[in-house]
Amino acid sequence: MNHGRFGVMVGGLSFLAGLVAGGVAGLLYAPQSGTRTRRQLASAVEDAKERAGEMAEDATGTVQRAVEHGCRLVNM
Repeated sequence: MNHGRFGVMVGGLSFLAGLVAGGVAGLLYAPQSGTRTRRQLASAVEDAKERAGEMAEDATGTVQRAVEHGCRLVNM
C-alpha cells in the first residue's frame, strides 16, 4: 500500500517539476522585454499572495465556527 502513495507522490512531484520547467522555458522564449516580464511576474505573485491570504482567512473562519459548534455540542 505504501508503494501506491509513493508512486502518487513521485508523479505529483514530477508534474510540478514539469510545470516549473515549462514556465522557465516560456519565460526564456517570451517575445517581450525582461522589464515587462518582471512586472507581470511581480503582479502575478502579488495576486497569488492576496488569494492565499483570503483563503487563509476563510479557513480560519471555518475552523473557528467548527470549534464553536463542537464546544456547544460538548457542553449540551
